[in-house]
Amino acid sequence: MLFIDILAHLNDKTKSIMKKILLFTAIALLSITAANAQVKLGFGVGYAVPSGDAADFLDGGLSAHFELGYGVTERIDISILYQGDFLVGGDLDGASVGNLALGSYMLNGRYFFTDTKFKPYGSLGLGLATVGSVEVEIANGGGTVEGDSESNFALRPALGFKYGILNMNAAYLSAGKVNDASISDITLNIGLLFTFGDN
Repeated sequence: MLFIDILAHLNDKTKSIMKKILLFTAIALLSITAANAQVKLGFGVGYAVPSGDAADFLDGGLSAHFELGYGVTERIDISILYQGDFLVGGDLDGASVGNLALGSYMLNGRYFFTDTKFKPYGSLGLGLATVGSVEVEIANGGGTVEGDSESNFALRPALGFKYGILNMNAAYLSAGKVNDASISDITLNIGLLFTFGDN
């Protein structure tokens, strides 16, 4: 019991440190943009498909994202990115699995391969993903079990393009493991990405 309490404390401590790092990065980005204004503001929605072990007990769902960042050069952006995914529950071995929510806070870097109006790019986000608790209803009156919410290291590579302010991409989100099951999804996203200030 003491060991579990210690692990829970370490998990909370890790989450607190990660949030402080992201907050510090956001403040640093805003300070830079105030001095040399090239603010990037983006948002969008998409369709999420579970992958890894999550594909065995979850179906597709919705995704939304918001980002605020800074254009370091014509081809390099750095931003704070939030992605929220909602995946519909499915069936697994006679049990009914409830819906799952994922919330990810990341430091995201993006590299544009050209500086023309049509700009294909690759990006990589690193940060913290919170995997929401899931209810599992066991068949034949076996009752209901609810798992715990958990926070893990998150990784989000993406490929996409920007045309004017239109932004489209395909992204893979790895949200770590919960009870030895890997939680990840692939999202197809469409949105807008604005640049304010000098280019």
